Order: sequence, then structure tokens, then C-alpha cells
Amino acid sequence: MEKIFNKGNLLTCALLLPLIAIAEVLCFVLKLPAWPVMLCMVSFFLAEQEREKTGHIVLGGALGELSCLLLNLVFIPLIWLPLFGEAARFAGVVVFVLIFVGLIVLLLGVLPKFFNSFAFLFFLAGTLGYKSDTVPELLAKLPLPLIWMAETLVGGTLIILGCVGIGTVVKKAVAK
Repeated sequence: MEKIFNKGNLLTCALLLPLIAIAEVLCFVLKLPAWPVMLCMVSFFLAEQEREKTGHIVLGGALGELSCLLLNLVFIPLIWLPLFGEAARFAGVVVFVLIFVGLIVLLLGVLPKFFNSFAFLFFLAGTLGYKSDTVPELLAKLPLPLIWMAETLVGGTLIILGCVGIGTVVKKAVAK
């Protein structure tokens, strides 16, 4: 039981759960999807809470969301469909994914904060939310990926900083 109900775990829950609740409520009140912010937090935990990975997460995430915009507003309607028609839409998506993954592999060593696994993760999440996410009327004229990018860059950075702060508080409290 000590592995579960210890000072560090209890303090982490006491601080992290309100942070998540605040982020969720804020997104709800602003009528924004919460997934870009929450995906930043999950990615931070998957990166073993390394502060140095914050840039990789939010910048890679924003690139993935931008790629979702390019797929849906540029590549498919302006390039692929005029050349191959509606019947080949799925093939166009596959080609775009292959190009994007190829760029990630080729540019990972050159621009690792942008071209990384987080970019692909956020691209996949964006393609899932592209037709189902809704936003307030004020923002409705903006492409969804631009809204997601703003959420990722601002909200994602803030929630990761909150997690870093929580980790610092917990480490100090447990060390006493």
C-alpha cells in the first residue's frame, strides 16, 4: 500500500488533478477542444517529464497540426483531387502521410524540435478531430488546425510548466 498511498503520489494527485480540471473547464468555457492541451501533458509524461522535451512537444505538435491543415486545405483539394478525382481521395491521404513521415525521418537530425514523433502524433490526432471538433462562432472562420496550434503552443506550454512545477514541489516535499 505504501507504493500507492505515499506522500509523493498523494501530493502529486492533490496538485495535478486540479490542474487538469482547470484546463478542462477553461477549454469548455472557451468552447475549445481540450485534446491539444491534454495531448501535450500526456506527451510530457511519455517523455518522462524531461523539461528539455517541452519544445519538441509543443513545436512538433504544432507542426503536426499544421500538416493536418496542409492535408485538408491544400494537398487534397488543390493538388490531389484535381489530378486524380474523388475516388482517389484515400490514396491522396496515404501519399501525404508517407511524405510527412519521410520528412520526419529525414529532418529529425536537423530540426528535431519540429520533425519528431510528437509531430506525427498530433497530426494523427488532428486528422481524427478535423471533422468533429467545433469552436466558438468568433473563431469559426479560422481553420481548426490553426486553433489547435494556438492551444498547443500556449495551453500545452502552460500545462507542461504546471507539471514541471508540481514535480519540483513534490520532490522538495518528499525530500524533507
